Amino acid sequence: MYRISIIGAGNVATQFAIAFQKAGHQVVCICNRNLEKAEQLCRIVGRYKGKAICTSDYNAIPQSDIVFICVADSAIEGVAANICTPSDSTVYVHTSGATKMDVFQANPAIKRYGVFYPLMTLSKNKNLDIKMVPFLLEASDKSGEEMLSTLVKSLKAEYNICTSQKRLQMHTAAVFTTNFVNYMLTLAYDISNPDFTFLLPSAIEAVRKAFLQTPMSAQTGPALRKDMKTLENHMQLLQEKGFTEHLEIYRTLSEHIIKRYS
Repeated sequence: MYRISIIGAGNVATQFAIAFQKAGHQVVCICNRNLEKAEQLCRIVGRYKGKAICTSDYNAIPQSDIVFICVADSAIEGVAANICTPSDSTVYVHTSGATKMDVFQANPAIKRYGVFYPLMTLSKNKNLDIKMVPFLLEASDKSGEEMLSTLVKSLKAEYNICTSQKRLQMHTAAVFTTNFVNYMLTLAYDISNPDFTFLLPSAIEAVRKAFLQTPMSAQTGPALRKDMKTLENHMQLLQEKGFTEHLEIYRTLSEHIIKRYS
C-alpha cells in the first residue's frame, strides 16, 4: 500500500484518487490552488473510506510515497519548480503525454521523479473501469520504476515502460485516433444530420477491423478504388450544400488515400 498525494483536482486527479483508494492505497492529501475544489475531491475520497486532507500549499503536503502532479501540461513546469519534497524517498510524477520527464530536474529538491501517463482521455463525470486504461511509465531510477509498475498492477491495468520520446510518439498517435477522429465525426454529423446514429454500426466496424487486421488492409472506399465518378458526386454534393470545410477535408484526404495506395 502506498501513501499518495495528488496536486490538482480535475479530471485525471479525480479518477486517480478514486482508483488508488479503491485499490487499497491511501490518498492522504489533495492539493489544489482552488481550495474549494480540493475539498470537493477530498469528500469524494471519503466515499471510498479515505481520509485525505486538503490544502492549497505545496509545502503542506504530508509524507507521501508518491506525489502525483495532475495539472495542465502548461502548468507542470511551474508546479515542479515550486514544490518541496518532504523526503528524499518521495517520488514525484506528472501525468502528461507530451511533457518530458526531465522537467523535474529544474528543482534540486526533487531527488526522485517519473511519469505516470494514462493513454486515454479521462473525465471525472464519467464512470471509469481503470483496468481498461493503458499506462506509459518512466522513472528516474529503478526503484521508482518498480513503484510505479507495482501501482499499475494493483489497478489490474496494462502498462509499458518507455522513454519520454516514445511517450510523445504515442501521445501524437492518440491525437489521430481520438481528437482527429472526433473532428471527422463532427463533419459526418453535419452532413448526415438528423440521421447521424445510422452511422454508428459502420463506424464501430471500421475501428474493429483496423485493430483486428491493420488500418492499411482494412481501408475501403471510393478513393481506394480510384472511383473518380463517385468522388466527384460526393464533392459536388458538399459544394451544393455549402459544406466548404467538409469539401476541403474530403478532397485532401481522398488525394492522400489515392497516393498512399497507388
